[in-house]
Amino acid sequence: MSKTSEIAIQNKDNSISSIYCHWDSYIAGVGSILNKHYGSYELALSIIEQNDCSSLGETIEESLFYNTWKDENTKSKKFDNEYHFMENFKDDIFADYIYLFKNDRWYVSKNKILLPEDNYFSCVGYKTKFKRLDIALMELEEEKLNGKKNSLTGQVEEDVIWV
Repeated sequence: MSKTSEIAIQNKDNSISSIYCHWDSYIAGVGSILNKHYGSYELALSIIEQNDCSSLGETIEESLFYNTWKDENTKSKKFDNEYHFMENFKDDIFADYIYLFKNDRWYVSKNKILLPEDNYFSCVGYKTKFKRLDIALMELEEEKLNGKKNSLTGQVEEDVIWV
């Protein structure tokens, strides 16, 4: 199962540009790659300039962007500001993570889903407030060290919390 994300950058005029990323978008995947290999405005912008991607590698050359890999014509999305950007994704339960480069560092917002027991057909989804990605990665490592695991899968659960 793929974990999808939106990768975004806050431009110099405070507008937001973003692209879709399809594979391995969980914090230990795309999040770790962004934090380790795309830690400057110029490097973050180089991702956005390639437009939507299938998978993000440690370099642009190792990544699979739809426009160069599949000869598609995808375009980055642009929003007036961070509020309008997040408003656009507020009901999108399929964007598992949102990564935003601003103020010279990466931030992450997770998709959270609540499944009320007295409910037949729907769930409630929302995006968390942005957290510094380096802190989210440290917290994930602590959870792995402390053995915090999902009771169903036996894996460290880092993406969606089911209630």
